[in-house]
Amino acid sequence: MRYAALLLICATVWVQSPSLERLFTRPYAWGTRPSTLRWAKKAPVLIFLWNAEGKRFLDLYAFHADRKKLVRLTNLEADKDDLNLSEEQRDDRLRRYLAPPAGLADYSVSQDGRRVAFSHKGDLYLVSTDSSSELLRLTRTKASESSPAFSPDGNALASIRGGQVIIQNLSNGQIWQATEIDSGTLSVFDWSPDGKTLACIVAKGGVRQLPLPNFSGRLITARNLDRSIAGDEPEEQSIVLAPADGGRSRVVDRGGDRWEVNDLRWSPDGRRLVLAHLSPDYKKRQVSVIDVATAKPKVIFEETDSRWVDYGFAGWSPDSKQVVVSSEKDGFAHLYRVPAEGGTLTQITRGNWEIRQESFSTAPQWFGDWIYYSSTEEGPSQRQFYRVQPDGTRKEKLSTTPGLHIGNVTEDGHHIAVLKADEKNPFDLWVDGHRVTTSPLSEFQSLPWPATRYVTFPSKIDGKPVAAKIMLPTGYKPDDKKLKPFPAIVYVHGAGIATSVLQQWGSYNELRYVYNTYLANKGYVVLDLDYRGSTGYGRDWRSDVYLHLGGKDLEDVLGAVDYLKTLGNIDTNRLGIWGVSYGGFMTNMAMFLAPGTFKAGSSWAAVNDWENYNAGYTGQRLNSPASNPEAYRRSSPIHFSNQLRDRLLIIHGMVDNNVLFQDAVQLTEKLVQEGKAFDHMFYPQESHGFIRDQTWIDALRRTTELFDRYLK
Repeated sequence: MRYAALLLICATVWVQSPSLERLFTRPYAWGTRPSTLRWAKKAPVLIFLWNAEGKRFLDLYAFHADRKKLVRLTNLEADKDDLNLSEEQRDDRLRRYLAPPAGLADYSVSQDGRRVAFSHKGDLYLVSTDSSSELLRLTRTKASESSPAFSPDGNALASIRGGQVIIQNLSNGQIWQATEIDSGTLSVFDWSPDGKTLACIVAKGGVRQLPLPNFSGRLITARNLDRSIAGDEPEEQSIVLAPADGGRSRVVDRGGDRWEVNDLRWSPDGRRLVLAHLSPDYKKRQVSVIDVATAKPKVIFEETDSRWVDYGFAGWSPDSKQVVVSSEKDGFAHLYRVPAEGGTLTQITRGNWEIRQESFSTAPQWFGDWIYYSSTEEGPSQRQFYRVQPDGTRKEKLSTTPGLHIGNVTEDGHHIAVLKADEKNPFDLWVDGHRVTTSPLSEFQSLPWPATRYVTFPSKIDGKPVAAKIMLPTGYKPDDKKLKPFPAIVYVHGAGIATSVLQQWGSYNELRYVYNTYLANKGYVVLDLDYRGSTGYGRDWRSDVYLHLGGKDLEDVLGAVDYLKTLGNIDTNRLGIWGVSYGGFMTNMAMFLAPGTFKAGSSWAAVNDWENYNAGYTGQRLNSPASNPEAYRRSSPIHFSNQLRDRLLIIHGMVDNNVLFQDAVQLTEKLVQEGKAFDHMFYPQESHGFIRDQTWIDALRRTTELFDRYLK
């Protein structure tokens, strides 16, 4: 009878657990979150991108806050135009493997909130925010138009075409070229508040070009990819001030064009620009104010870091008299203000928590007497929304529930849009407490999402506390040492600078999160940790991988293994590990440098030799190969592959434009020459982040089979 009851329980769990095919075939059960929120400057109209059916294609929506009315503005997924077919659409073989289209991305909302301009397949369109008029196509050209931006008065529309800013008068149709960039590539521009000047960032060229072969078409092709490698000098950038009506431009003398621009914003009065940029060695950050009349900058704030300086944020007070910046001066990312003319730096927020411009928060907003921001004050696993006065007083918490809150405020402070999520709900949009979107499909709440427990444990190397979360399989209780030991899998998040231990359904990456829930429902205990380098824990934690990637951060992972041993109900002879990108790199480091710890590892899109990776990321963390070759050697898995003892699965996209396919090829060849047993799978049409449902299902099936074979 007891045996029959056990079978019944197992059968029930199996029936409730959806297959990989159901979980990873669009439309996804959790839907598609709203994104790219922008309020009109002078109207309570919020524009955002969304797919209400849970598919990939993003369309435009408008929410009129005063009427609580949601309006769908576009429906373009089925739109076809032979003039603008992509290379893949023109090739009869590549057409078989087309990825689902991403939809819209570039758009601009007029200050009065009445119109939105956007770019789609390289052409420009206009649409009214109340759908009172038909969609108007402004261009149908072979040349691509991108980055549309209304003039402040809404009478003209600027965009980038052929590396120049082109402006069209929307009243009479007149079109003119506002810039004359002789060399380099214009990538970013912004109208001055009076509409007379364009501030432009121009990349001056000189970036290394590498071939990106594609083997899936009728012919083997290789497009050129702008891609630096470790040791290359930063790309030169210039700031150009161009009259909007055409004419002679002026170049801002920054004292060095290899300083990387990471913030450039007009003052509300239009007389100045605030510029934040990083030195070529990434160890110094300057914030300057540019006088538009003279095109000369004045440094008002500077910080240095012996490791590498954080990018931070810079913006303006409403009266244009002060600049607000973020800095890690006290060890955590906080807000400061400084007079625009230069002077004393005053700290606004303080504490062992952070304010960051990241995927889980917007840039701080200073409107009226308040500065609005999201922070980790209630813990690195949360983002709560606050406002504070510029002198640091009268701080108010505006969000009311646990989880993540990404706030966006109208300039008059009367309306607040919030993307919020918690442990049971993915991100959705709320305005003034009114729910605007419901992204999950009806089946979402009925699916067996496993419970999560948040823990900390000491790192193996220095005992510092490491934050983690554990997904609990049915029947598993971490405190019950009498349980029959469970197998476990350690998941290592990507980027190296992100954070994954979040009180939010979906965490750092929804698809990877869902796969971890799938593993938990199959009976694996899944541990996800914020290892050294993750953000939200202060400057020292963020930068403690300096000169040794796969050093202290790997010891944090091994500390997770020691923690699992202390539970007394984990079979540490049946441990697996997996991750994507930096998580794939960490998987390989663990498999090579801690042989015997993990019986199986699945490494996706991994960097295996940091000399192959881009100059910016590596320059921050490892300096250059010429100046510190040992840092590159000890940080690169390929130098330790001869220590592999356990089963490794290597997964990589063959047209990866971030971690190039060469990393997988080089490691594969070395393992072959070393006589190692391993598995691999390469996807001919995928880049760094896989897009196609079939690819995800295949890669996850192979990873699952690996774990089931060696851990069960």
